[in-house]
Formats: sequence, C-alpha cells, structure tokens
Amino acid sequence: MSSSDKPTRKLAAIMFTDIAGFTALSSKDSLKASELLKTQRYLLSPLVEQHGGLWMKEIGDGLLLTFDSATNAVECAVAIQNESKGVEDLNLRIGIHEGEVIKQDNDVIGDDVNIASRIEPFSAVGGIAVSQKIQQAISSNQEFETKYIGIPKLKGVAQEVKVYCITSHNLPETKLSDVSAKLEEEISGKYRWNIFTYTGLALTVIGIGFWISVSFLGLSFGSDNGVPSIGILMMENRGSEEDEFWSLGITEDLIIKVASAGLIRVSPSKEIREVDMSQEFKEIADKLRVKFLLTSSIYKRDDGFDLRSQLIEAKSGVSKYANKWSEPLNNSPNIVGRLAHDILKTLEVPTKQEITRAPTENTEAYEFYLKARYKFWNRKNIEDTNIARGLLNKAIKLDDKLLSAKRLLSFTYNAEGNYAKALDIQTGILKQAKALGDKNEMGNSRQNMGVIYNIKGDYEKAMDCFNYSMEIAEELGNKAGVAASLNGMGLIYWRTGETEKAFECYTRTLRINEELDNRPGVGYALKALGVLYRTKGNYDKALENYTHSLEISEEFGIKRGIGHELNNIGIIYEKMGDSDKSLDYTTRSLDIAHELNDKYGEAGALHTLGLVYLAKGELDKGIGFFERSLTMQKEIGVGANDLVGTTAYLFLSYKRIGKKYEQDELFKLIEQSDKLEFEINFCIYQLLEDKIYLETAHTQIQEIANNLESGTINKFLSYPVPIAIIEEWEKVKNPTSL
Repeated sequence: MSSSDKPTRKLAAIMFTDIAGFTALSSKDSLKASELLKTQRYLLSPLVEQHGGLWMKEIGDGLLLTFDSATNAVECAVAIQNESKGVEDLNLRIGIHEGEVIKQDNDVIGDDVNIASRIEPFSAVGGIAVSQKIQQAISSNQEFETKYIGIPKLKGVAQEVKVYCITSHNLPETKLSDVSAKLEEEISGKYRWNIFTYTGLALTVIGIGFWISVSFLGLSFGSDNGVPSIGILMMENRGSEEDEFWSLGITEDLIIKVASAGLIRVSPSKEIREVDMSQEFKEIADKLRVKFLLTSSIYKRDDGFDLRSQLIEAKSGVSKYANKWSEPLNNSPNIVGRLAHDILKTLEVPTKQEITRAPTENTEAYEFYLKARYKFWNRKNIEDTNIARGLLNKAIKLDDKLLSAKRLLSFTYNAEGNYAKALDIQTGILKQAKALGDKNEMGNSRQNMGVIYNIKGDYEKAMDCFNYSMEIAEELGNKAGVAASLNGMGLIYWRTGETEKAFECYTRTLRINEELDNRPGVGYALKALGVLYRTKGNYDKALENYTHSLEISEEFGIKRGIGHELNNIGIIYEKMGDSDKSLDYTTRSLDIAHELNDKYGEAGALHTLGLVYLAKGELDKGIGFFERSLTMQKEIGVGANDLVGTTAYLFLSYKRIGKKYEQDELFKLIEQSDKLEFEINFCIYQLLEDKIYLETAHTQIQEIANNLESGTINKFLSYPVPIAIIEEWEKVKNPTSL
C-alpha cells in the first residue's frame, strides 16, 4: 500500500450540503436537474478551493467537503450561500460539524462524518446549521452570530450534540416548527414546545377531504396533566321541544368559545352528545377525561330567557360557582360570552380573546343562525341542507357581519364537494374579518382556504394560507391552530415529494395527540402516516396505521372518516394484489360516501374499484368506474395530480379494447403534475410505449427499496406492480435474451 493510500486520522471541519426540492425537480424535469448539478459543481468548487477546503465527493445532489479549521468552513459556507442566491433552484441547506475523521482514497469516514450529515437537515433553506463544536470555535469572532436550536435525536451516537444556526450575514434562521419532531425534549422546568391538539385535516386516497375545520375554534381532547379540563354538558331545554335549537346552539358555541380561549381543554361536542346524564358526575368526568363539569339549563319565555349554570369539581362534587339569572330576548347573542367569561374567570384561565364579544347585535339573525346550525348538524338528506342554507341566508341578510353564519354556509358546500363556492365564501369572510379586526375569523378563513387550495392542487397558495393562519394562531396563543396549520403543511410536503418533512409534521401531531389522549386527533395523524408509509412502499405499516385509524373513527362514529379509511385499506389490498379484500373494503367505502353525498370520497372509491377491475382484466367494469370517478373529480375541481392517474388508467383501458383516446389531454396533465408515482409511470409506459416512463418507474421502485428496512425490501418488490416493472425492464434492457 502506498503512503497516499494509507488511512490517516485528522481533526477536520466537515461540511454537508443538500439541494432542497431536488427530488421533486428531478421527477418533473430530469434534464434541468442534471444541469443544476453541473452548475453547482462549476460555481462552488472554486469557492471551496479559495477557503482551503477539499471537495471529497458528491452524494446525489449533496456535497461532502472538509476544511482544516472551523472558521474556514463557516466562511466558505457563507460564500456558498451568497453565490447560490442568484441561481434558480440552487436552494441549499448546509450543516457543519468538527471532529476526527479517517481519510483514505479521497474519502473520509468516521462517527463525526455521520454526525455532520445529520446536522444539515436542521439548516433553513439558504441557511447554515452548525454543531456546538463549530459554534464554540467561532464564538470569539464577533463577525458571526448564532442561535440555539436544540438537541437532535441521533440514535446510535454516544456524544452529546447540540445544534445552532448562524443568524448573521443575512442568513435565514431555522424555524423551530420545521425541525421540532427531530429534537429531543429538554427538561428545564418547561417544555420546549407548547403541546396542544387539532381537529381539521383528513387525508383521503387522492388528497384531503374537507373536514369541518375547527382549528381556530380550538376544540381539545385531554387528560389531566395540570391544564384545566372541562366538560360543558348539553344545556337542558326546560321549554318546548321547538326551542331545542337554543340549548344545542348555545352549548356548542360555548364549547368553541371556551376552547379557543387559551390553556384549557374542552371535551368536544361529539362526546358531550353521548353523555348519559343519569350517571354520577364522577363517572361522566372520567369518561370525558376532565376535572370540571358545567351543567346549565334554559327556559325560553315569550320575552326572554331564564338560565341557570353550575361549575362542579367532579371528583369532590364541590360547586366552584352557581348562578341563576334572566336575559331579555334581545340579549340572546350575549349569553355565550357571559357563560364563557364565568368559566374562565373561575378556573383562572388567562386569554387574549375578546370572550364576551357577541357574534351579532341582531337577535333575529342570531336565532336564524342557531336554527340553521341545529338543522345542518342533524341533517338526514339534501333537503335538510337546503333548509339550513335558507335559514343562514336569512340571518346574513339581516346582519351581513354575522361571519359565523357565513362560515357555516361555506361548510355546507364543503360537505358536498362544491369547493369553488366554499372558497368564494371564505374569501369574502377573510376580507370582512380584516375590516372588522376579527383575528379569529381571519385565521380560520385562511386555514379553510388552505385546505381547499390543497385539494385543487395549488400548493403555493395553500402554503401561504397555512403560514398566515399559523402566524395568527401564534399571535392569539391558539396552539390548536398552530398544530392544524402544521398538519396542512405536512400534506403539501407529501404531495411535493418532501416525504421526510411530512413525516416530521405528522409524527409530531401524533405525539401531541397521544399525550393529550386526543383519540380523534390520533386517528387523523395515523391516517396521514399511513399515506406516507404507503408512499414509502411499506404497505404493512400503512395497513397497520389505517386499521388503527379506522377503529378510532368507528369508536367516535366519524362516518366520513370511516368511509375514507375503508377506501385507504382497499387501496393497500389492491397494491398487495388481494382483489377480494380490496373490493370488500372499497365497496363499503363507496356506499358511505354516496350516503353522505361525499363526492370527494366517492371519486376516490370509484378510482380504486377501477384499478381492481383493470387488474382482474374486467375492462368494461373498470372503464365504468374510471369514467364515473373522472367525471366527479372534474365536477369538484381537483388538480392535475389527481386527474392524471385516473385519466392514464382510463386511457390504458380504452387502448386494450381498441377505443380511441386523447393523448394531448394526458400530456397536458403530465406537464401540470408535480410528481407521478411509479404505478402511474408504468401505466403511462404501457399506454404510450415510451421507455422513459418505464425507466423512471424502475428507478422509483429501486429508490423505494433502497430506503426500506432489509426485512421489507423483498416483500415490496414481490407485489404485482413492482415485479411487473422489474420483469418489463429486464425485457427492454436485454431484448436478445428473449
């Protein structure tokens, strides 16, 4: 062995770089991605040399560089970020660590190299993350300023590692919300993260269905961990049956108002409706997982209301307060605010909200709104929905500033998949909320708009909405809103190919909801993680998550969630090649979607059934399902990412029966899509017989396999579509061997 080949140990500053969004760019435009790597090499190699660094190797779109000093490494990193600013798509993250490396054959290895590679993801795009060793080495240099991020979760690493980001030189700071899932929780008398729950976003087979968003309305589920927790029991109606809408509407508005106030957990309306009032208070509180209960009653007179309320500590039975009073009819919109104020004052819960603010001063408008709410949430058919809309329109005509009525009107259209109408209403709410200075409605409308833009495939607008809603939530101290916004961002990351970021978002929400014993929230997080596991090719884990999510939806009677989850399970069995089980689950999903007039869920189930019958060779049935799904998708206005798959499978079915199809329509959808999964690429290859799609599909399944644990690789490659891709690739590569 020559002296140059002998391994040598030395202390070095180790730098890793990575191009953000490169995977998505590669799948969309491989030629442009290849040219970007050449540009990176051309621009950055002189900078590395100028700062005394060594260009060790390129790892995909990333670089491994070493330097003799920490200062040289950081100065070079700053120069690299300044140089890359003017280059389209050259959006770099940089991580630097110092430690001992073993240098051999123009490469470096060692534990500290591994640590350096795992610091880079903590950098903001365009920023620089460093370990505490680098931070300490440059701390005496007043040119550099740093900010502490936290302790990363590094399995298998014995030494303690702390991560900082450089904040000087106009570099962007790392957003803690982006990396929190990868940080250890530090015990110092307080938690690094305020942990709250969300309700809101539900993933389905072709994206997210619109779940009535209460992220800014703050419904919570929790167990006793020091935070006040309360079950606001259904207000007793002591009047006639036709006045039932008053007790129901006031109770539900009170739940929403108290839950959005701040650090307090409130049982959701769904659980409250199921309470058996014949039970002892302690039994009810145990079931709801709360410490306090509010009981109340209302009697509607011709000219007003007689009300009673009592706040009880369930375990001891001690009354914390009791009140009996009357309100004139024209003061009905203020009842909820008064009750909320009494609860928060008694439980000593501080709030940034204007709790006593009434939604309207118009008593008649408020009454129409409550009647509409009662009708809509107890609807049995489309006629009930139309009646609710009529009542809401009357309320809005009387008071155009009654934004809660407009929000509910928007929800009625969301529920049936009319997203264009819902978006139009939400846009109007946002404009009015800004004029009125109503931060809650500003954040809530942006959150709901983000969900709709996500469905329509406009991810840039969706991300803007979620960022905006998060800022409002943080300003108001509404942690549930922050979590819901992160949930929406997780979906965008998934759909744009940044799977690991999506995992971080949803893993964090799962951990939050498990800690708070928020069973519905756990279900939604499991559903999202199931989608991600499906994307990664781990169908067993996807099935496990979907099944647990289904159990929770069934436990809480969330019928729409049950329908979506049945379809997700049907998809997994279709991918595994189990047609019978897929048909069973997906048919049940279709029945529920049709019953609920859930067009989004119905379109997804129809698509899955089309896949099953295509695989079985029953083309006429498959075509029928694909055509119905495609018609419904276009009707509700989904984006190209969803349309391209159904269109490709439909056209492949047409080809196999000799029916003509419009290639230009497919090409347009391919061009507009952010990414194509391997199944779709393989479908397009079979349709167009263009080998580039086969090659892409083959590369995709190899990449998936390479990222799976060893025990699941062969299983993934044995499923029907991956094995068909491998066999076809071998035929194309070696035509003479046939």
